[in-house]
Amino acid sequence: MIKISILILALGASPAIFGQGRFKIHHIIKRSAIETGHLPLVYKDNENKLQPVSICSDKLYGIIRINEGVPIVDFWPIFNDDNANNPHCISKNTELGRFEIDLSRKKVGDPVRYVKVPFSGWIFGIGTTPFRFRPKTKSFPSAVSSQIGINATYGKYVGYSRVSGSAITNYGLIIGPFAGITEVRLEKSTVTDPDSWIEDRTNAAITYGLNIALTRNNLGIVISLGYDHNFGSNSNDWAYQNKPWIGIGVNTYLGVL
Repeated sequence: MIKISILILALGASPAIFGQGRFKIHHIIKRSAIETGHLPLVYKDNENKLQPVSICSDKLYGIIRINEGVPIVDFWPIFNDDNANNPHCISKNTELGRFEIDLSRKKVGDPVRYVKVPFSGWIFGIGTTPFRFRPKTKSFPSAVSSQIGINATYGKYVGYSRVSGSAITNYGLIIGPFAGITEVRLEKSTVTDPDSWIEDRTNAAITYGLNIALTRNNLGIVISLGYDHNFGSNSNDWAYQNKPWIGIGVNTYLGVL
């Protein structure tokens, strides 16, 4: 249990080690959100003058970041010509300026303002699933195990960012496959022929399956459906070889592609 606790703490600290600058997503800037005032987007030209601007397509993609206490939008390249001749639409002909989300407070004592902006992306990370429930097999009862292991995961990431003038907090759902290395314990209670079993041992195993994670920023709580295939001495004597299990773990996510 001490080893498991150390591994979980190490994964929790890894965003600070690797740097949160690697954690990027693309935000979905919707025309409906701007028109209803939910997303107070303003445009300042190169002379820092406010100019009327709108999104004429249903949505554009970009990345929101904080610059000197102001959320700004860096739009992704726009390749179509649909709105290129409309000076009030954001298009590939729009003069490069500064797109801000106006969350300024008007009076002393006004509450902090924030908006929620959806995002999506593909993300990779590392994690561990130390606690596993193994359903009963033909000859063996169900079991709960705790074991050391580490895996890599990659999946589709969807969610929303809570944006204020001082911070961006991401909440999301990730679904994707994982694969890694773990350990399994071979002992009388987990082998197919306990009467002839002489010496307990720990074997290495390949672990793989599907992760579903609920995340906040770089850290996620994971529910996994997986399989373990151990190798080494007496590997085929393990009663749960290649049998499904359900587990709970933690992942840390290092970037989005």
